[in-house]
Amino acid sequence: MPLKVGEMMPVSLQLSIYSVFILLLIFVNLKREYHLLDFKVKLFRYMILSLMIYILMDVLFISIDGTSYFFTRSVLLYGNALQYAVLCLIVFLWYFYNDYYIFKDLVHFRKWLPLTILPLIVNFIFSLLSPWFGYFYTINAQNVYIRGDLFYISAVTTYMYASLTALLIHFNRNKIRKADYAPLMFFIIPPALAGMFQTLNFGVLLIGPSITFSFLVAFIYIQSKNMELDFMTGLYTRKELEYYSDMLSKRKSSRKLYGGMMIDIDNFKGINDVFGHDIGDKVLMEVSDAFLKSFRNTDFVARIGGDEFVAICEVQSIHDLEIIIDRIRGHVKQINEQKQFDFSINLSIGYDLWDFNQMSKEEFMIHIDKKMYLEKDGKKVKRG
Repeated sequence: MPLKVGEMMPVSLQLSIYSVFILLLIFVNLKREYHLLDFKVKLFRYMILSLMIYILMDVLFISIDGTSYFFTRSVLLYGNALQYAVLCLIVFLWYFYNDYYIFKDLVHFRKWLPLTILPLIVNFIFSLLSPWFGYFYTINAQNVYIRGDLFYISAVTTYMYASLTALLIHFNRNKIRKADYAPLMFFIIPPALAGMFQTLNFGVLLIGPSITFSFLVAFIYIQSKNMELDFMTGLYTRKELEYYSDMLSKRKSSRKLYGGMMIDIDNFKGINDVFGHDIGDKVLMEVSDAFLKSFRNTDFVARIGGDEFVAICEVQSIHDLEIIIDRIRGHVKQINEQKQFDFSINLSIGYDLWDFNQMSKEEFMIHIDKKMYLEKDGKKVKRG
């Protein structure tokens, strides 16, 4: 049934235009990010650009649908094919973003890529063939868009990626910070609801604005998280450590057991002096990445200055701390085996359980700091 011009058309046009302005503001602000080279930021920008293209096409199609300009038929016929392909690409990129966010590399994504990319390819093929065979849509003699008989294939492939993303987040929730689970899952909800409503109510255009809303929420959340994180390492700041440790120290009657670590990179000053601060920064980022791979999503890890780090973990016994330390040393060993640097990275770690009734947060920090220096001094004695 041809799309009729009615009350919804001006509203759809307004929503789409507002959405483009919101996306443009997000994109401009992302360009100012200090971590612009971060692969996740690049992916986020690609999603923003893809969505802007999708919505601008919505604006164009709304404006010329049913008109008889010399370019109308060509734009509607081939432009809609591009739009179908772009929508599925946006959802695929969101799946890609979450996979990289969770696993912090491309290994897992590449492993499953031959399978996960199939829906995107299917959608792309049907999109390209639609101008000639009318799979997803046709443009009638009056230049009015009409849904094709196989329109549902595009909807299914798009929802497949949304579902896959939800499953990816849920089954790997132990690999992300606990506070990040709900925001990552929420992103999917507005577009999913808008997509179902638009599918059942032909002529209502809500998918673009709904994804824009999700991007806006995600951007605000990312910005709020960045304020809590150290810009170079992605770990929490000293300020956040003060807040978190102060909150824990007030739990005198808590039945939960906590432990802490003080971690220092051996001879870091020497690395900066001999090899330069650029290399020193790379070492900090590699070590921090090792921490992110080693700690659990419930653990709190902060960079408190220079090459010093503090971690606070909920544990069952001191053995849990030792397991995490073994993981850290294992990841650092892998960095050394890759021979990225002309030297080996070594860490000194002081750790213990924290009895809130026996030690204040200041006393506990001094305690694990002393234990860290005992390990550092022990290495010097062995070398001597």
